Amino acid sequence: MKSKLWIIFTLVVITCMVLVSCAPKATPPPEATKAPEVAAAPTEEPATAAPTAIPTVEVPAGATKVTIFVGMGTGTNAEQIPLEKAVEKEFNDTHTDIKIEFLIVDYEERLTKFSTMLAGDMAPDILLPIGVGGIAEFIDEWADLTPYIERDKYDMTRFIGKTVELHQYPGKGTLGLPLCVYPSVVYYNSDIFDAAGVEYPPHQWGAKYSDGSEWNLDKLVEISKKLTIDTSGNNADSPAFDINNIKQFGWNGWDWYTLGEYAQQFGPDPGTIVSADYKRVMLTDPTYMDAMTFTKKAVWDYHIQANTTQHGAFDDKAGDPMGSGMVGMWQVESWMGYAYDSWSQSFNWDVAADPVVSGQKLISPTDADTFVIPKSSKHKDQAWEVIKWLFQKDMMKKLTDIYSCIPADKELAAGWKDEQAKKYPNVDFQVFIDALDYSDVAPNHEAWRPVYTKINDVVQKAFDLVMTGENLDVVAVMNDAQKESQALLDEYWKNK
Repeated sequence: MKSKLWIIFTLVVITCMVLVSCAPKATPPPEATKAPEVAAAPTEEPATAAPTAIPTVEVPAGATKVTIFVGMGTGTNAEQIPLEKAVEKEFNDTHTDIKIEFLIVDYEERLTKFSTMLAGDMAPDILLPIGVGGIAEFIDEWADLTPYIERDKYDMTRFIGKTVELHQYPGKGTLGLPLCVYPSVVYYNSDIFDAAGVEYPPHQWGAKYSDGSEWNLDKLVEISKKLTIDTSGNNADSPAFDINNIKQFGWNGWDWYTLGEYAQQFGPDPGTIVSADYKRVMLTDPTYMDAMTFTKKAVWDYHIQANTTQHGAFDDKAGDPMGSGMVGMWQVESWMGYAYDSWSQSFNWDVAADPVVSGQKLISPTDADTFVIPKSSKHKDQAWEVIKWLFQKDMMKKLTDIYSCIPADKELAAGWKDEQAKKYPNVDFQVFIDALDYSDVAPNHEAWRPVYTKINDVVQKAFDLVMTGENLDVVAVMNDAQKESQALLDEYWKNK
């Protein structure tokens, strides 16, 4: 199976990221929140590289230049750079004591460039935007903003849902203010539901399904079977259903199959795959075993979800599973906004609340972007002043428009909802806003852990064994992944 990462980067190469002001293309942006899947662990030795971009902003005598490193996620696309530079100019035209410069770094070079700057005692003053996963890359490098927040009595109540908690780290304090949020929801193809005569999933979080039963995975499986159709028109409930010739699937799982991201919905363990003390891998704990078991059943027993081979048909038709028109439901974060225009041209769609795993906590796995100030910045005080300026409502609106995200500010989020509703009047965007009360925090599924990338690779390999059908013994697959991951973790601590 193609990994989520492979899909994202392949699409990024062939298409551009979408801004609010232009029509979305079929490619997800390289969000900062996705970075850990390719990044080296922060403990690895930094590579050397040439210095970053040549400075272009002149600083008069007596003024301080604050450098803003852009490259840990979105913000590097050709359409975005002029807009960021316009923000830069607006600041510089209105300030004499501080000047700012957006230093744009290619996404693929972000780790090398930032490591080089740190090693050369040339740390940037701000990194923006950056997600939880991006923060994890260099977890010990960031300054705690709590003293600034308390000194200035900064209003943290302006931010929506649990977004403040997303950037609070035990023992490290508050590392950023909420900027962008990307909650997960269930996207569904209304036309597919209508054709099957199936009621839509509930839009209110924690609400019952239309028949009064709990909106949970059991109900999801039940209706997904009715939405899954073979080439003869039989659904997955029919004795005549042909599992070898399925043309439409009721369910496409979670995101692009990051196990930790959705496993946390199956139990009390967070999606970090390791214990709170970072010493034990938890892949054989019920949370992760149950998640993988459900995926195996959804694909190979219920036949409501495409296996690796079948999934190729989605890629042949569109840049994402939903866009193929062959999927009834898909749970994924709101950064799918890049695809809304293309979806709307092909079918009617809407969004619903995530289902709960019976007996477990209702969670909306959430990606989030913020900024950080490196401890080694020589201008931390000035950087904080720049951040306060950027987080004024009018400036924050400009930034979140550039980055095509839901603003974390309550007022701006409400405005975002209204703007989206005008563009897509048949979609209930309140679902996204309400999802932010159910975000996964403390820790978020992308929070740092040792040997992040290597463990991710092991888990992806295990997932691929199940999705391809090469090994459907989930217990054996997860036991092998547990042993391999634990060995990596033990080696990490042995060398500390």
